[in-house]
Amino acid sequence: MKTHTQNTLQEIGFQLDRNLFPSVYNGGIVKPSDTTVATSTLGEDINNDSQRQRRPETRSWQGASGWQRPTYRPWSPDRTAPLISSSLQTKYEAELAAVKVAYPNTTIWHQAGGMWLLTESSVLSGLEKKATFLTAIPYSLTSTVKSWGFWTTPVSTEWIGPRHTNFPDGSICAFEPKDKTWGSGDSVVKLLDLYSLWALRHEHLRVFGRWPGYQSVHHPYERLSELKDDEFCGCANSKTLYSNCCKKYDLARNQIADAIEFQLMFAGEKPRKPPQVITNFIHAREVVPFINALLS
Repeated sequence: MKTHTQNTLQEIGFQLDRNLFPSVYNGGIVKPSDTTVATSTLGEDINNDSQRQRRPETRSWQGASGWQRPTYRPWSPDRTAPLISSSLQTKYEAELAAVKVAYPNTTIWHQAGGMWLLTESSVLSGLEKKATFLTAIPYSLTSTVKSWGFWTTPVSTEWIGPRHTNFPDGSICAFEPKDKTWGSGDSVVKLLDLYSLWALRHEHLRVFGRWPGYQSVHHPYERLSELKDDEFCGCANSKTLYSNCCKKYDLARNQIADAIEFQLMFAGEKPRKPPQVITNFIHAREVVPFINALLS
């Protein structure tokens, strides 16, 4: 990673820890919320802010990355297809022009139950890979939008996970649903911006060894398994570092019982990873999956 790109990534991490939220620009480029990094380090493509379209800042309630929860139920013939909301379909389809402006390399597939978006996000100026999101957007109010993230280069593809992905299908968990950060009918551009910020946090974890900013991790076993001492605790008191908050209580619990409970509640027997149809599509880009088969 180039020095100026790493400096920008580090500065955004510092800001997230202070509950300051970055801005997301066209192409999914995330920048610090103020000019704390020298302009020369930001890359030529985003130096002139006055000539670029700036969208509202991407933020969630206290910036908490989402709780990893079970989401995937295999489709079976006896399951009734969800009812389509024509108003929801109209709303999403009307926003596609804005999506194309915000994320120019987006490809769209329409199906009876919703639509698929294949979106490319640069994440950071100078980053030598891109985040590719495959997002299923249903037209039903009872189904949940779901997306999978992959780091892609001309010669490689790598799933972005497992931190802050859902069990067991490895879909993106970029915000806490209970906080109403995003819900059915909300802006698709905002959703993709949240995914871009989620991918940036993953890159921060890879480079600096910690998840920046607040996060929601409710189960004691999951906190012990994933959180670093210098990350914010995933409990309701998310402004405190894990080592100074829940860690001593999590360690004092019956860890074997917690592990069994967690596996039964969330993980099951399957490893957390994207369904094979998703992985196959990302690699081959041939047959887009059937949307009703993957949404709960």
